[in-house]
Amino acid sequence: MPINSEDKKSLEEIHQLFLKLEKSSGDSSFDVTQLAQLKKQIAGLKHSTNPDVSRLASSEAHLTAQMTLKHFSAYAVPFERVLHKNLQDDEFLIIENDKAEAQEPLPLVFVLDNIRSAFNVGSIFRTAECIGASKIYLCGYTPLPTQWKVEKTAMGTQEYLAWEEAPKLLECLEELKDEGYRIVALETAASASDLYEEFVAEPTAFVLGNERFGLDPEILKVIDEVRMIPLRGRKNSLNVGVTAAVAGFEWARQYVRK
Repeated sequence: MPINSEDKKSLEEIHQLFLKLEKSSGDSSFDVTQLAQLKKQIAGLKHSTNPDVSRLASSEAHLTAQMTLKHFSAYAVPFERVLHKNLQDDEFLIIENDKAEAQEPLPLVFVLDNIRSAFNVGSIFRTAECIGASKIYLCGYTPLPTQWKVEKTAMGTQEYLAWEEAPKLLECLEELKDEGYRIVALETAASASDLYEEFVAEPTAFVLGNERFGLDPEILKVIDEVRMIPLRGRKNSLNVGVTAAVAGFEWARQYVRK
């Protein structure tokens, strides 16, 4: 049954209160005034003529100031689903447990060429910083971390990780080669080697291309090798952000064991 505009407005307000309380409250410590407001608005849903909405009113009785944050968050889920909310990482409560000092950066960089999705770029920033990579190069029309959507998904990691805008990919790769980097393209090419084979123990630059078209053929002629992640399903490629994570952590695993 479709949700009318009045119910939708009430549900959106309730959802925002859930998020506000989740982010501002500690475990088993909720703002009493805000919680009372949330309970009142949820209880008011019993008057809705939509059964999917009115049944949510019963959750009001379960919200108490003494409940754990995990318990509280579980009651937000039915409201998110009725509203068809698709939350991303940056909308969840993140428990801060950052290290005071990071370890020495690894001799690993990522080169992103013509990546279209700001979400993918932000995700790679977050992954690269967690791995301990040294730098990210942003080529072509790849969005920069100064753009809001990249910054939002990177969740602050762009402040800790060096990055550089490098409009021309070929020039960027030639400079990295001059600096002693081995250029490795992550691509589903016929000539690609298995990602899990041993990497040469030297500074490495992983190159990732456009989500749909990959890297241009002329670029593949100048790289040192192509690696691909072995897949067993029907699809022959992964999301570019996932690819960066799998490859980066495998390289790091091999590096620290040598």
